[in-house]
Formats: sequence, C-alpha cells, structure tokens
Amino acid sequence: MQQDPNSRPATGYPYPYPYPNQPPASANGYPPNAYPYQNHNPYNAPHPDPRAVLIRRVFLALMVFILIFGLILFIFLIVVRPQLPDVYISSLSLSDFNVSNNHLTGNWDLGLRFQNPNSKMSLYYDSVSCAVYYGSDSLSETRLQPFDQGTKDQTPINATLSVTGTYVERRVVDSIGKERAAKGSVEFHLKMISSVTFRYGVYRRRRYVAVYCDDVAVGVAGDSSSGKMVGSEKRCRSY
Repeated sequence: MQQDPNSRPATGYPYPYPYPNQPPASANGYPPNAYPYQNHNPYNAPHPDPRAVLIRRVFLALMVFILIFGLILFIFLIVVRPQLPDVYISSLSLSDFNVSNNHLTGNWDLGLRFQNPNSKMSLYYDSVSCAVYYGSDSLSETRLQPFDQGTKDQTPINATLSVTGTYVERRVVDSIGKERAAKGSVEFHLKMISSVTFRYGVYRRRRYVAVYCDDVAVGVAGDSSSGKMVGSEKRCRSY
C-alpha cells in the first residue's frame, strides 16, 4: 500500500487557539459572554412590601368610594333639583320720615312673601338679616325671626326697620331732596342675607342666600313725612 506523501505524523501538541490573546476565564466559572444563571423558582422570589401593598389597596378603595359617592350625589341632585327660595316684597310703608341737617329719621314697615319652589325639599331659614339702603348707604338694619317652610309653601313675613337722627352725608340729603321734588317718591333698596338649610329625608345642605329688592319706590312728597310703595308686588332677586 502506497503512503500519502502529504500526510504528517501527529506531534502531540494542542491545536492553536484562533485568537492571539485568549480571554481569561470568568470568575463565576461561566464563559465570559454567557448569560448568568437565573433562578426561576417562585419560592425563592423576593416578596413585596406588605405596607406598600396595603397603601395601594387603601388608595384604590378610596378612589372607588369617591367615584361612587360623586355619582350618587350627582344623580340625587338631578332628581331632587334644589332651588333657591323666591322672595317678593308685597308692601313697604314709610312714616315719620325726615331728612334735615345731615340727619335722617324714619320707620319702614315691610311686608315680604317667601315661597319655597321645591317640590321635594323643605327649607329652614336661620339668622335672617334685613337692611334698607339708599343708593349704597345703609340706613337701618334688623333681624327676622327664624322660620320653616314645607314643600311649595308660602310664608308672609312682616318687619319694621327704624332709624332716629342717624348721621348721613350731605350728598345723601341733597339726592333725596332732588328725587322727592322731581318724582314725588324716593327709591330704596332692600337686602336680606339668611342661612338656609335644604332638607330632604336625612339629607341636609346649608348655604347662605342673599336677596336683593332694588329700586323700591315709596311715594313721599316733599312736604310729607309718610308714604307707601308705588306699584304692586315686586319680585326680588335671590343668589
């Protein structure tokens, strides 16, 4: 048998590494480019912080509660539809009226009518204050007695406001005199502020209601000290 001329006997040395510098072995015993071993055993996984889990659950429950409560309140307000009371001034008489030497005296006898427009809610009026103005100047103030109103009820209220010899500025004296001479009447403004509680079953809502009765003319000639409201009943504005 003829021997292959290109064959060479093995010398016993290892096959040379293809790179000039062989990388050192990794400290963990794995090849340097290999992914480290990952433990997929769920029993050895880190446990979440119980306090953090509790806070998240409480926050989530609170948000759900607020959302549900807001929805219920929205539906309730749509169904019940609370409305502000309607207020009418039915009469206003003036007596012992005198303006001279920067001093003013007078008695205002006031007749009001409060109407509850709500068909499902009753009202309770507390600490009702009433004041009479000329322009932006307050002349007299009084407080009305608290009262209740059922649904769709109407309540007449009478009040008296008095002032004796109170000081007023000269511009007020001149303005009242000119108005009486020109029209034979004086226009007053009434302002009322009350704490009103809206009630429906166990539901209670308290809020302040302001009522304005503007430009209420009282016929009082220049040589007279008394007069009555000009015109018929007048509706006031509620806020």
